[in-house]
Amino acid sequence: MRFWVIISLFLSVINTQAQELNLSEVRELYIEASFEENKANKLYKLTKNSSIKSDYKNFTYHAIAILLQSKFTFNPIHKIKWFIEGKEQLEKVISLYPNDIELRFLRFCVQDGTPAILDYKLNMEEDSQFILNNITINSDELQQFIMPIFKNLNDGRTSYTSR
Repeated sequence: MRFWVIISLFLSVINTQAQELNLSEVRELYIEASFEENKANKLYKLTKNSSIKSDYKNFTYHAIAILLQSKFTFNPIHKIKWFIEGKEQLEKVISLYPNDIELRFLRFCVQDGTPAILDYKLNMEEDSQFILNNITINSDELQQFIMPIFKNLNDGRTSYTSR
């Protein structure tokens, strides 16, 4: 009996921690993680228990955290391993939720920063158009998160495929 009480309390704590994963905080951490390895590691640890079924947005940020691991890893074999894993997870969640603007925005950001040799820039124009067409029907909070970054990435560009 005591064993089940302990297990129940343990699961309750885990569930509470998962629910405390605030999307606004994760978004802010994502911005910092794009530039700082310690923040990328924090994002990875914070989102590692996410699943598509229970919280697909946090799962998406975990895929992004995996991709960021490839950015900050020096070993070329590990870079490729992290990149492939993160890309597969990101594409998987987008295939399930193709109309989620935040997911498409995150993929746009990843593809913008990916070296051309990795051949992962195929969706940039499509995602850009999707973002422009749908940004106004989303919450003010999401618009305030997406638009400054999106505009910054688009400044001075005529084509996404020429990079």
